[in-house]
Amino acid sequence: MIRVQVVGATGYGGLGIIELFLRHPEIEIGDLLAKNDVGRPLSDFFPHLRGFCDRVVEDASEDRIGKDCDLVVFATPDRVGMQYAARALERGAAVLDYSGDFRFGSPERYSEYARRHPSVAGRPHEAPGLLGKAVYGLPELFRERIKGARLVGNPGCFAVAMILSLAPALTEGLVDPASIIVDGKTGISGAGKKPGALYHFPDRDGNLTPYRVGTHQHVVETVQALSSVAGTPVKLTFVPHLAPVSRGILTTAYAVLRREVDAREVDELYRTFYANEPFVRIQPLGSMPSLKTVVGSNLCDLAVAIDQENGRLIVVGAIDNLLKGQAGTAMQNINLMFGFPETAGLERTPVYP
Repeated sequence: MIRVQVVGATGYGGLGIIELFLRHPEIEIGDLLAKNDVGRPLSDFFPHLRGFCDRVVEDASEDRIGKDCDLVVFATPDRVGMQYAARALERGAAVLDYSGDFRFGSPERYSEYARRHPSVAGRPHEAPGLLGKAVYGLPELFRERIKGARLVGNPGCFAVAMILSLAPALTEGLVDPASIIVDGKTGISGAGKKPGALYHFPDRDGNLTPYRVGTHQHVVETVQALSSVAGTPVKLTFVPHLAPVSRGILTTAYAVLRREVDAREVDELYRTFYANEPFVRIQPLGSMPSLKTVVGSNLCDLAVAIDQENGRLIVVGAIDNLLKGQAGTAMQNINLMFGFPETAGLERTPVYP
C-alpha cells in the first residue's frame, strides 16, 4: 500500500486521479492540497464524492508538499511542479507531474515548448537539473523507462492521441515523416476548471473554434516522441479546435505514404503493434471512432484508412481527454512506477450516452 498526496486536488485533473485512486486496491489517499478552495471537504466541491472522499482540502504550502507520502501527483498548471519537485524527491517521494514541466529531457527542448505556451511566456525552467532525470510518461511507447522511475512527466492530452495514432506507421517507415498534418477537436474541460469568456455557454453552444493554429505547445512533445520511434526528425502541422462538448478528443492524422499499400495491410500493422496494449483498440475497417466510444474510460480507439488517389494514410483517434489524456495515463504510469498491475484502478468501460 502506498500513500499518495495530490497537489491541485480541486481541479478537474485532481478530481480525475482521486476518482481512480478510490478504486485502487494498493493506494491510500493522503493529503489533498490546493491553493484555492481550501478548508472544506473535497466532496463540497464535487458532491458525487460524498461518503467516498470527504477529506478536507488543505493549503499547498511548501512545508507540506512531499511530506509523509510515497508519491506526489502535481495536478497543477505549468511551472508549479518545477518549484516543488526537488524538495519532494529529497523527502523520498516519487513525483508525477501533469504539466509540461518534466516532459522534456533538456532545457533547450523545454524552451521550445515554453515559447509556444501562452501561460509560460518563454520563461526558463526553474529546475533544469531535474530534466535529465525525468521520464516521458506514455506507457505504450516508453513502458520500460517508466518502470521504477522517480520523476515522470505525464503527456499532454492532444499529444496522447496524436502519438498513438502515428507511432506504428512511423516506426515501420510507412509514411514520410515530414508530411504529417493533424486536425484535432477537444472538449471544453481540456481548458481546466477556471472559467473564461471563450468557455462561456452562450459562446460554446453550437460553436466550433480553431485556436493556437500552428503554434500549439503539444506539438513539441509529439514531435519529440514520434522522432524517437521513427529514428528520424518528424515534422507536424497541427490545428486544434474547441468543440461544444464537455470532454473527449478526436484527432484525424494525415501523412503521405512512402509506398503503395492497402487498408488491410495497414490495419494489420496497427493490430500487431498494439496487440498487447490493454487500452488501445483498433476499430474494424470501415468503422470510425467517436467520442462516445471512449468517454468515461481510459481507452484510445484508432481506425485507419487509405486515400488511394492521393497516396495518403489517414488515422482517426479518440480518447477521453480527462482520462486517457490525463488521469488515466497517470494511473498507468503510477502502476508502472510502483510495480502494480498496469490496469489496476482502470477497470471501467465507457458510459453511453
